[in-house]
Amino acid sequence: MRIADGKSIDIVAPAGGLKKDVPVKHGALIVVPKMTVPEGAVVSAHWRGLFSGPIKDGDTPAFSGEPAYFKGGKFTKTKPTAESDVKVPVGVFIDGAVLLTGVTLES
Repeated sequence: MRIADGKSIDIVAPAGGLKKDVPVKHGALIVVPKMTVPEGAVVSAHWRGLFSGPIKDGDTPAFSGEPAYFKGGKFTKTKPTAESDVKVPVGVFIDGAVLLTGVTLES
């Protein structure tokens, strides 16, 4: 049985709430909320698609399809190494933006 179209999902905002268009790690996914909401509110969030950033300062992605990682609230070309960081790509850089692929990530 189909539940949704798969373009977005509803999530409950964590402590501190969520800001519209600011990517965040939610469980094993990187999601981009469609609106700003306070803690505990339900919000629809994209988990796939092409987004303009934010991209880590100093990274200059090109159209080459380089892996995009997520660290410190920003997309980066550098694979994170800290224990709590996501160490697998969350998507690819395409022409200065990031294509989130919706692939399940390490928690």
